[in-house]
Amino acid sequence: MGRRETMVRRITMSCGCILLGATLLSIPLGCKTAPAPDAGFIKEPEKMAPQKERFPFDRVWVKPDVQKEDYDYMVIAPVNTDYLMENTGWKAANPGNHDLEESAHKLAQYTEENFCEAFQKDERPGWKLVSSSGPRTVVLELAIVELVPSKATMGALRLAAPALGPAGIVVGGGAAAAGGRPSVAIEGRLKDSVTGETLFMFADRKEAQMRIIDLKAVTWWGHAKDIIKDWANECVELAKTPKDYQVKERGFFTLKPW
Repeated sequence: MGRRETMVRRITMSCGCILLGATLLSIPLGCKTAPAPDAGFIKEPEKMAPQKERFPFDRVWVKPDVQKEDYDYMVIAPVNTDYLMENTGWKAANPGNHDLEESAHKLAQYTEENFCEAFQKDERPGWKLVSSSGPRTVVLELAIVELVPSKATMGALRLAAPALGPAGIVVGGGAAAAGGRPSVAIEGRLKDSVTGETLFMFADRKEAQMRIIDLKAVTWWGHAKDIIKDWANECVELAKTPKDYQVKERGFFTLKPW
């Protein structure tokens, strides 16, 4: 390789690094989207409030005096997507779109499987995953209540955005204006499997991580996969760590293209 060619390559690489650095500096690391509105899955949502010293979610509520040590096992219930399809207007905006409904079903399965896998893989002392209710057992109930794909995704899949009401609010009070920054929202509650008493409630909305090459945005909910994994891992951390341990959220940017 000649001296001139080597110099040109070095200059090109330097310029590329400068541009990449400028791009990274312009991205708000740790940026968090606004909390999602209440979807209806959680009863008495007014009880919830931020508790960032412990929980990485927008809002939570913990039953006073509840002790993790009173329980040994956990059941993960099938994930609910009814609020996603009905309340946020996706079903009404895409009538007869069976692919969309099947996709919502796969989203629910993916969420349940990831939460189960996260608890099964963690070998630390604490709650063990079981398949049926019983004494000293809690039930984790989850609902994906909002999903906002990118405009490019909606165009590629020929999806119609939910209709907007008078104030620019999505009909049904759900998703932030579709086509904004891709995001997903969840609501969850933990119950005593015998008494049915609610022990813990949470609600959270996360934006999809920024990517240099976004190979995720090829399905309606592809951008939600990493977020769901984050939620699963965060719930494991909360179950396996002391109550004074702060569980933090992941960063806003990733170099991984998949």
